[in-house]
Amino acid sequence: MKIIAHRGFSDGYPENTLLAFRKAIEAGADGIETDLRLSRDSKIVLFHDKDLSSMHNCKGRVEAYSLKELKQYVISENEPIATLDELIALTEGKLTLILEVKYNPETYEKLCDILVEKIADKYDWIEVSCFDDRVLAYMHRLDPNVRLHKLIADELILKENDLAGKYAYVSYFDIHVSLSKTALERGLMSKYKVILWTVDKEDISKEKNAGIYGIIVNNISKYIKETKAMNE
Repeated sequence: MKIIAHRGFSDGYPENTLLAFRKAIEAGADGIETDLRLSRDSKIVLFHDKDLSSMHNCKGRVEAYSLKELKQYVISENEPIATLDELIALTEGKLTLILEVKYNPETYEKLCDILVEKIADKYDWIEVSCFDDRVLAYMHRLDPNVRLHKLIADELILKENDLAGKYAYVSYFDIHVSLSKTALERGLMSKYKVILWTVDKEDISKEKNAGIYGIIVNNISKYIKETKAMNE
């Protein structure tokens, strides 16, 4: 079972920062999940929220700022907003990167265009995820070699009669942990590569027995230790 760090080691360090990513690598994560947005000058930055209100003395959408302007603000512990280029340079294929494209109708195509160029020679360790089917379909048209994750937080999607047919071009189904019971009932763990997010204190023993592919967690060291203990 793969153990993937949610926005880096976000339980102990500022999420989506190089510090959180470094700590996830040090803890032994199999992968890192992070969020992509586009700056005003078309640079891919790693930030979850639609706007910058969570940062001190800052407001407005990420897309309204240039990268230079964004770098003037810090998230926490003097950690600035990170870029995709910085994350790629930090990881260098040491572990899997799952890059979630945050849907913006005005910028997602340009973001995907840039993203495909950056990961064209990194298919074996960089993957792309999204909730929105338009983004996934566009990425697939740009480059069918990119492995895609369909993010699912809607139970109706899990009950789709032809899930495999509708998402034939998708490699993974990343399902919210609140829907794990439905996923188990439909036997999805054994049919597909299923990743549960975000696992915190939930008992996932049934999911493990059913063959779950991976989990996305905030406290990466906790689950790495538990997995090692189980294997000893």
